[in-house]
Amino acid sequence: MKKIIPALTLLALMSCKEKHQEKNQESVTKTTAAPVSENMIKDAVYTEFKPEPIQGLKIKGFNVNAAFTINGNTVAAGSYESVDGNITLPDTEKDWGKRLLLLNNKNEIIYKSPGTGETYLYEPHFYRNSQNGNIIIVCQLAYEYFFGGDAFLLENGTVKYLGNLDIETNNEEKSITDVLKIKESKDGITFTFDADSLVLKPGNEDKVIKNNQVKYVYDGSSLKLYQ
Repeated sequence: MKKIIPALTLLALMSCKEKHQEKNQESVTKTTAAPVSENMIKDAVYTEFKPEPIQGLKIKGFNVNAAFTINGNTVAAGSYESVDGNITLPDTEKDWGKRLLLLNNKNEIIYKSPGTGETYLYEPHFYRNSQNGNIIIVCQLAYEYFFGGDAFLLENGTVKYLGNLDIETNNEEKSITDVLKIKESKDGITFTFDADSLVLKPGNEDKVIKNNQVKYVYDGSSLKLYQ
């Protein structure tokens, strides 16, 4: 955990984090990931890039924190507006807070991720496949401390949620997106971390581990932790 915050506030934030992770829960295993497809490209590196930002984007009923143009589509992060401090549709009591949107060239919403509750930060980072141009979006999560990120695949104008990277660096100066490396092979899409030690379940269990080839792998159906 990056900062010490009051106990009652911490308990509330942890509860929100657990609810977010229940909606976006991944499996944890130590076995070998199954191949996705015999036709999958091999050993393609995803390189981080900064897409063109959009200034002043207006989406009815939605507060835009950041927006970008990618391949004719718009990716936006933010949250739906509340009325008099109350949750209103399309938010619900179980699905509200900051989220990711994909808009088509008519500015119509064609994808929205689940809400992240009281999360303070939901910051998109973009990584492009060196062979086929597919894009991974990792949204950095934070309260008063960083606690991992949600991973999405942007392919052919559609977005697919891959899973939650419930991990952080053991370094107050860096978040997980500062040390993230992504590669695609016959085993799937692999997320590794350029850090000596890591924190599992940050803000919840805060389990510090040595980075002994720790990785997440998306095998075509789920995102799994290997350590």
